[in-house]
Amino acid sequence: MPSLTSREWRDVQRALRAVQGSVCQNEHSGRLHRSLARIGQIVPGLRARQPNEVAPELEPLRDFLCESARHGPKLGKLAEQLEQQGYSSAQIAALSFIAG
Repeated sequence: MPSLTSREWRDVQRALRAVQGSVCQNEHSGRLHRSLARIGQIVPGLRARQPNEVAPELEPLRDFLCESARHGPKLGKLAEQLEQQGYSSAQIAALSFIAG
């Protein structure tokens, strides 16, 4: 488990809430609900929602979680996009750990 500050964990939790219930946009278009349902059990305050669209700026996060859940090959590129959006390496590792 990555070592994060309380603030970093809150940011991870906020990010997960933002994409919870999203649909993966790739050939393995299974819903994120399996991973996010498990996340909801781990992270207090997350509840299942109806499938929803995500804002364009959250698409890299959604795609990263989808790839992490299926251990896809695009993780490096998607992790770089998250770093460009301000996520730390530890936060990206936490997201991957939770989703995977």
